[in-house]
Amino acid sequence: MRILTDVCYNLDVLCALNTMTADEYYVQRHQALFERFYPFISDTTKQRLHAFTKAQGYTMLSPTLTLFVSSLPRFQERNLADMLASHAEIEACMNASPYRFTREEFDMYFYHIDQAILPLLDELAREGLHDYWRTHVLPQIEAKQQHLATVLAPHDIENLLGRYHAVDATNFTVFLCAFVKPHGIKLCGNNLISDCSYSDDDILSNVTHEAFHPAFDFDAVRPSLDKLAALPFVRDAFAKQNPNSGYHDMDGFIEEHIVETLGIHTLLQLGVGWDSYDYFRRHDEGSHVLSPLFYRYLLETEKDPAEPFEAYFTRFADSICQ
Repeated sequence: MRILTDVCYNLDVLCALNTMTADEYYVQRHQALFERFYPFISDTTKQRLHAFTKAQGYTMLSPTLTLFVSSLPRFQERNLADMLASHAEIEACMNASPYRFTREEFDMYFYHIDQAILPLLDELAREGLHDYWRTHVLPQIEAKQQHLATVLAPHDIENLLGRYHAVDATNFTVFLCAFVKPHGIKLCGNNLISDCSYSDDDILSNVTHEAFHPAFDFDAVRPSLDKLAALPFVRDAFAKQNPNSGYHDMDGFIEEHIVETLGIHTLLQLGVGWDSYDYFRRHDEGSHVLSPLFYRYLLETEKDPAEPFEAYFTRFADSICQ
């Protein structure tokens, strides 16, 4: 399994939408983009975009929108607005993926895509976003892509992933974007988004992290998730987390702790010299309170490669919920 890089305008545009919400969390990281395009968004579209973020509960629009688009065939070359307007196709493709949305969630997203995102994309296109991206952004991405060709080539992550996660034999593709910072985003299949401004180690950490999503079959580990969710220190961390971190339900919050741990564990085995416990203390403002516990469990309790990860995770949950 090789780690490849690619470029996709459609994905970068969807990442740019975070900044168009005018949330300072994104504006401070993409000031030039904001100053160039936000003043030209109509008041009506701004109001509808605000309604979308209010309905969703947070301003981070790109993960769900890029997940939807990446589920579709030929998403790199198709018209972005046409894809987003293809509700039935998105729903069918998402239902065939490991990711699940309720009827109510699909309806909410499709409504706000039609009301806010499609008009916003039209306004950004008329203001010249594609030319701006091709002139000011693409050269940076291509330079990073050329550099990473030699950096990522030596790493074969298949065996490291396979001990904990079912892995297919296809290559892993990192789509380099310029507007995704400060996030990394998992897409459908063996694909993810990382930012071209990140260090080599940070991009590799995005790969080792996102490769583990989803970590387990949620239904198969429901009792364990419920037990962990009942722990007071987990409930407290969930309540106090930064809303821009993106973990908006308890199941996803707990799964992120597990994925974060697996990613860091794999990264260290690839030779990156990070201090794992220091990383857990700092990352997402220290909200990943299960990560150091699970990391210690990984080190002390070796997993049999033949054992389903759900069984291994259940044993971990039992060990701290006694």
